[in-house]
Amino acid sequence: VASANANVTFDIDNASDKARTITPSVTITDSEGKVVATRTGKPVTASARQVTPCTMELTIDNPALWSPDTPALYNLTVSLADDGNVIDSVDEHFGVRTFEYSADKGLTLNGKPIVLNGGCAHHDNGVLGASSYDAAEARKVSLMKQAGFNAVRTSHNPPSPAFLDECDRQGLIVIDESFDGWRDSKTPYDYSRDIDQWWDKDIESMVLRDRNHPSIFCWSIGNEVIERKRIEVVTTAHKLASLCRKLDPTRPVTSALAAWDSDWEIYDPLAAEHDIVGYNYMIHKAESDHQRVPERVMWQTESYPRNAFANWCKVNDNPYIIGDFVWTAIDYLGESGIGRFYYKGESEGEHYHRNQWPWHGAYCGDIDLTGWRKPISHYREMLYNPDKKLYMAVREPNGYYGEIKETQWSAYPTWESWNWPGHEGKPIDVEIVSHYPRVRLYLDDKLIGERNVSRDTGFKAVFHIPYTPGKLRATGIDTNGNEVEEVTLATAGKPAAIRLTPDRTNLSADNQDLAYIVIEVVDKDGNVVPIADNMIEVSVTGNGPLIATGSADLKDASSYKSPKRKAWKGRAIAVAKSSHNKGTIKVKATSPGLKSHTVTLKSVK
Repeated sequence: VASANANVTFDIDNASDKARTITPSVTITDSEGKVVATRTGKPVTASARQVTPCTMELTIDNPALWSPDTPALYNLTVSLADDGNVIDSVDEHFGVRTFEYSADKGLTLNGKPIVLNGGCAHHDNGVLGASSYDAAEARKVSLMKQAGFNAVRTSHNPPSPAFLDECDRQGLIVIDESFDGWRDSKTPYDYSRDIDQWWDKDIESMVLRDRNHPSIFCWSIGNEVIERKRIEVVTTAHKLASLCRKLDPTRPVTSALAAWDSDWEIYDPLAAEHDIVGYNYMIHKAESDHQRVPERVMWQTESYPRNAFANWCKVNDNPYIIGDFVWTAIDYLGESGIGRFYYKGESEGEHYHRNQWPWHGAYCGDIDLTGWRKPISHYREMLYNPDKKLYMAVREPNGYYGEIKETQWSAYPTWESWNWPGHEGKPIDVEIVSHYPRVRLYLDDKLIGERNVSRDTGFKAVFHIPYTPGKLRATGIDTNGNEVEEVTLATAGKPAAIRLTPDRTNLSADNQDLAYIVIEVVDKDGNVVPIADNMIEVSVTGNGPLIATGSADLKDASSYKSPKRKAWKGRAIAVAKSSHNKGTIKVKATSPGLKSHTVTLKSVK
């Protein structure tokens, strides 16, 4: 791109009792602080007690383009001068990028084809609950990026500004969603009570607040509205979508449509109010819909985690399906029990069938509450990113802890573990996912077998073998027959120590910064013991408090404020916060019979 035009619109609010002559100026700098465009406007007469709108246009030569791989940002400074003296200024970051989409060509970003490997994300921050610290929002985006996602749907409300700032900085494409339901209630105190009075004000607040974020691709006006079969729903959708387009004509509008019965085609008038049609768990209708409405562009706004391969095939094979958003990217506190697997004898059914206590959160995320990526996450990333070529995990033997029962949003319990005491000699499944044409599996360097891997096998190879402690090694074989990559899983010894790994060691002394400290139970050689469930106590001293501990066990009902936490699958997490004082923060974890560990964090101004 040779150049980009930046149309800068701002208001001069003269709160004084007399008219003033104001000279506006605009400066754009790149990520290194270099001025790439600047302009001083003509003097403007700002009437007393009035708001005066202004527009200025600048040109950026050879702009750096924003994308998930290269999230280039610019800074815009608008200054107001009175008689040569700057009396006010404001800064805003923005990016330069171009999205285009059509049913025949799919989605392009800056002229290059892209498909969206997306995840839905709730507003909460796991063990912190609904608290929205900037560092927690940054971590949420970072976890999604590390898991291979390139897009997020903010279900079902606009996210915090800090979250969107991080999507801009780290490169995550956003569907910015306004409401869950509309006029028919889903719960007694939901938005249905307020929509008639507030919908226009809330849409306006969302769009005007968020429209400068380059990460935002699309506005969403709703999710699974109950009244979808009544003709009035088309009028509501038209009003919401029209206001979005009026306030921001540069972005498309979507919402998430669903059907809980055999009816689907009757929603065509509702779908027609959208620029991109969202399908919740209905993408199997895509081909027939395309035949009926060939110009329709669609994406799956919610999908079951277990259907990763089938949904990738839909996106990969059909240009009119531009992405898939799994429910969900990260486990969250809400919809208690969704995504759970359980054992025979425990409470039956889905999360919505009955109270599933002690489940107190959602286990349908690709990433658990501690930030650990479940095997389904690695599989999903590999489908959308052929550069990721090899991963191995082990399917929990059915009956080892009990007869396994699954639910709609669950994935079969699969672990990065070769610790199955008491199962010696009994069958167990080792699952390898790969983009290599063949894979081999070794146990203690003895070849177990070799398998072909391709799309026909779902890019998976499953080895059914008797369990023997030792070291598993999976290798990827290229087209020349060479073993070019390997991954391993080894049987860990008995728990011997605790290992703490903070995500950062330097914090800002602003009473807001956070450090997430992963807690692992390890054997004498430093290997994580994936079956460890030791009780761990965390203490924090110095210039900052401990604000949370947790594990991925959503049946552990102990308080997230408690300093004591039982490890689950050998892992837990703690969160320390800075104070207003600079200095050190010492985090120590102890457990009876285990070697303790202490890490030191620095809180700096």
